[in-house]
Amino acid sequence: MKFGVLTFGYDSFTSFADQLANHGFYEANLGDNAQSIAIRHIYRHFGVRDDQMIDINRDALPQYDGEPALLLMNGVFYQSAFPLPAAITPVFVGFHAPEHVIKEQQDFLRKHQPIGCRDEGTTVRMRNLGIEAFTTGCLTLALPRREQEPKNPKLLIVYGSGAGRLPPIVFRSIPENILSKAELIYHRFHASRFPFDLEMRREAELYEEALFARYRREATLVLTPLHHVAAPCMAFGIPTIICRDGNDVRFSFVEKLLPIYTPDKFDQINWNPPMIDVGVVRADLLRVVGNKLIAALHRATS
Repeated sequence: MKFGVLTFGYDSFTSFADQLANHGFYEANLGDNAQSIAIRHIYRHFGVRDDQMIDINRDALPQYDGEPALLLMNGVFYQSAFPLPAAITPVFVGFHAPEHVIKEQQDFLRKHQPIGCRDEGTTVRMRNLGIEAFTTGCLTLALPRREQEPKNPKLLIVYGSGAGRLPPIVFRSIPENILSKAELIYHRFHASRFPFDLEMRREAELYEEALFARYRREATLVLTPLHHVAAPCMAFGIPTIICRDGNDVRFSFVEKLLPIYTPDKFDQINWNPPMIDVGVVRADLLRVVGNKLIAALHRATS
């Protein structure tokens, strides 16, 4: 029995293929790889060796024909991820899916209830269909706190595109003494092959690991519109500010821990925010994952 780590090939993302054809490259969201990093960390926490882990492409899940594996279903799942092959034993923690996917897969989800969901919106969608569900938050909140804080103040502004765009007007609100010590990081990965092959999936994850190391090493404050920057940075113990054009359901758990500022509230931003202690959230996540892994392993081997 192997322990599956979700990776992301984007095989069904036709918009990426179009961008590649038209422009010679496309950009993928590095936040997906944050989840792969978190899954590996959690497996190691429970004593799973690296040689017991196996990469499994979320975007080609139905075609998986490798060894039997448990798979932590942490992340966003589209219809292209279903049906799961018999070799996969899913472990639902931090799960998110669009409403139509949940409706189409409701019989399958009932077989594995209760479903641990990444956000309140997904939990509500499940319960509305009579599926037992509860909210866990994202597994990136279980990443370990950094061991040492940087001595010199630095704001890292980490942004994306589309829904992950940082509203430019926020720069008017940043105090000059903070902005003068700021650096910008574009949280996207440029790709020249479609879909991601194994080499590119690993390269993207390594790049995200390098960014995580930089956050831990340099940041005294992070400003971001991105879920998978805000959640890991909170776990690292970095004071974090979330600014977005608008809110959405994916942030409903994170919003319990941090305010989400939209342009009408930029004048209310606290530019000296406290570090959020996610110790209780981390402990709860690890407890839930541990229990679910034990149950799934028993189910898969009995």
